[in-house]
Amino acid sequence: MVDVSRCALDGTPALWEAPIMNATLIDDRRRLVMPPELPPRSAVTVQQLDADTWIVRRHKPDSNLLLVALPRIKKLPSDPEWRAIERRMVDHSSKNVPPFEE
Repeated sequence: MVDVSRCALDGTPALWEAPIMNATLIDDRRRLVMPPELPPRSAVTVQQLDADTWIVRRHKPDSNLLLVALPRIKKLPSDPEWRAIERRMVDHSSKNVPPFEE
């Protein structure tokens, strides 16, 4: 008989009652076999809690990223008006800088 207090509304066992740990052995090269749900070459972090406890956490790729293609500009066109603005900015910010002496 199934304890009703530990079941979901549809009668299936509650998620926290499902086993979440797999027992496995580490081979001679200290490798651990992960469950088949974890794709090969997945990014994971290993956190050591104490001498006998480690947590392996998978890093899923972020799906909220937006990829934007930008053209590569090798050389900006000459703009005398912008060069004058740049010159004024440099002159203003370098008023209190002592001259360079070799």
